[in-house]
Amino acid sequence: MASTAEKPGLVDNFKQWACSFSGCDGGDLKSPVWLCGIEWGFSNPNRKTKEAYHEEMRKNYSEILPVEIAKGAYKLKNGGYFSDYRMRKFIYVRNVAKLYGALKGMKVEEVDRTMTGDWKIFHMNLYPIAFRRVANYLWDKYGLVEITGFESKHEYMEWCRCNRFPWFAEKIKKNKPNLIVGTGVSFLKDFVLFCGGTDTNTEIHHQEIVGYPLSPEKSTRTLHWAKIGSKTTLAVIPFPIGPYGLNSNALLQKFGDRIREIAGF
Repeated sequence: MASTAEKPGLVDNFKQWACSFSGCDGGDLKSPVWLCGIEWGFSNPNRKTKEAYHEEMRKNYSEILPVEIAKGAYKLKNGGYFSDYRMRKFIYVRNVAKLYGALKGMKVEEVDRTMTGDWKIFHMNLYPIAFRRVANYLWDKYGLVEITGFESKHEYMEWCRCNRFPWFAEKIKKNKPNLIVGTGVSFLKDFVLFCGGTDTNTEIHHQEIVGYPLSPEKSTRTLHWAKIGSKTTLAVIPFPIGPYGLNSNALLQKFGDRIREIAGF
């Protein structure tokens, strides 16, 4: 069987589409801070009915996604990430804005009142296809094998590691951001490879941070960081929402303050 790097049977233009800015929200490539998620979450912020929500996903996979892939390389969006009011309805965006505020030396409680379009970041994702969960079963449920040519999500992810990750690593090497923040510690290895690090030569540091000293058993989270090349710091944090994530102002403040120290802002 051919390796995923030589995968036969891909749909037309998939490689061009995946090895581009597909799955990214854009922003300013010259920003000193880049933010990287895992994949678009396909959440339901407008609280559509279950039937309407599932119909939206079905339409995305069966109609919209094939058209996007067929176009080939995805053009980078212009404009700011935080300045788009449509993005602010997502808890993820509001919380990473607080983290960014802490990186700028602010108190996170002030961020909701002061977040503006001049906050320059670039936002990308490891993987280009949106899923409401990282679970593999959605691949079969929505017929992604026909849409992409990959038999499973695992095969698709391995292919991206071999092809999409080096493409982004070159963009990082060229633009030299001071800091890249990856959200999701279970994908730590992926973030390192995506940014141009290696399994063997990238030294990863770890630090436990306590949000509330009076309740450390419930508010302790781990920060991971590494140097990528001579210029860029990669910081990988718990997902900024959810019961095990950075789900409080105290944690967002302490993570932002510590990352600012590590990156030398």
